[in-house]
Amino acid sequence: MCAEPLPDSEGRVLAVVLNWCAEDDTARCLDSLIAEQGHVPTLDILLADSASPDGSGNRLAARYPGVAYLPIGANLGYAGGNQRAIEWALARGYAFVLLINDDASVTPGCLVALMHAMQSDPTVGACAPTVTYGPPHDDRVWWGGGSFVWWKGMGVHDHVGHSATTLREQYPHPRAVTFLSGCVLLLRAEAIRRSGGLPAEFFAYVEDVELCYRWERQGWRLLWVPAAAARHHVPVEAGEPSPFAITLRDQNRQRLAVRHFHGLRLAIFRAVFFGSRAVLLGRALARGDGARRRALWAGMKPVGRDDGGPSVDARVDALVDKRRQESGPARVHKQRG
Repeated sequence: MCAEPLPDSEGRVLAVVLNWCAEDDTARCLDSLIAEQGHVPTLDILLADSASPDGSGNRLAARYPGVAYLPIGANLGYAGGNQRAIEWALARGYAFVLLINDDASVTPGCLVALMHAMQSDPTVGACAPTVTYGPPHDDRVWWGGGSFVWWKGMGVHDHVGHSATTLREQYPHPRAVTFLSGCVLLLRAEAIRRSGGLPAEFFAYVEDVELCYRWERQGWRLLWVPAAAARHHVPVEAGEPSPFAITLRDQNRQRLAVRHFHGLRLAIFRAVFFGSRAVLLGRALARGDGARRRALWAGMKPVGRDDGGPSVDARVDALVDKRRQESGPARVHKQRG
């Protein structure tokens, strides 16, 4: 999809790509954003690196001298690393910040469509494109709108597996939603200043859900823009989440709930959460799956309202090390949906 280029007066945009040991994926993402600069003259690009131990951050910075480079110095996860980049953008006066996974890419005109949607209404705090899988499944939807399910403390992907072409015909205009995926997400800087950015202490998983819930409660609109298209280059059949992901996801679901829910709503969430985790724990025990059992048990650890989160907890370092051993250079800062 191509759209008319935006004029130079439409506000400065910073696209942020957070790398952690994903040189090829990040290069593909950067190439797609550089191509988009022809449609959006006010677009700048920032490569942030989470202290990649394979040296990919420095190599990418040398390979793309026209892209700004922010070495973060530590792996703060998707939430913490991107929040550092957001602060960098705000300090330099950018009006909009585009967050994009290193294993995602934008198609021509994507950002133009997002910007038009954002500028149609000053109460729109954030918007996101339809996200498909990568070729050869690039018409198959990975995220096509989203819904916040409060009693689960989760954001649900809508229209998964549908045809992106059909969705664009069915929904020609932006639509209000209650959950936007952090895979490709355009944020208004003013909304960040007023309502806060990503919860850095979440490290990874559910941070986009928490931001969307918090912003919508404070009056910001969230839009899905079907006319904008991006790709998430992940397997169509992703399989079960890793033990690492289970623990962080479940702990962060609890963090969201204790921060924002009260009374009956919090009680219902806890009943559903602990009840469903107990069932899954029983299944893991029956299968003799020790890794999943330990992950579920760790995720069930009760979280207090003032809990600092895994980014300041020593157990995350152990989880990261374990995840590296399980699957090589795992990109644990990523939001996997």
